[in-house]
Amino acid sequence: MESTNIFINFRPIYILFIIVLIISLLLMILRKNRHTMINGFTIAIIALISLAVSAYLTYQIGILSDELGIGGDAVSFMMFIVVAVLSLVNLLVYASKRE
Repeated sequence: MESTNIFINFRPIYILFIIVLIISLLLMILRKNRHTMINGFTIAIIALISLAVSAYLTYQIGILSDELGIGGDAVSFMMFIVVAVLSLVNLLVYASKRE
């Protein structure tokens, strides 16, 4: 089952996006000062880039698993779901903090 080791190479990218989204979420929640580098444009760009790249990686994992004739990687898919949820939460927290 060496072909399943291919999917492990994609996981650090998902983990990086999860860490970046958690840090930006914590910065928004814990910061009282509004004159920081965290603004709506920054949050939107971080959320959209992480969501787009992780969606592309999930798509590529699907293509690889189809070509190799093996099952997909459930852990990577769950990481994609976490990235999508954190992106949405970041946008919602910023919108609620802005009011």
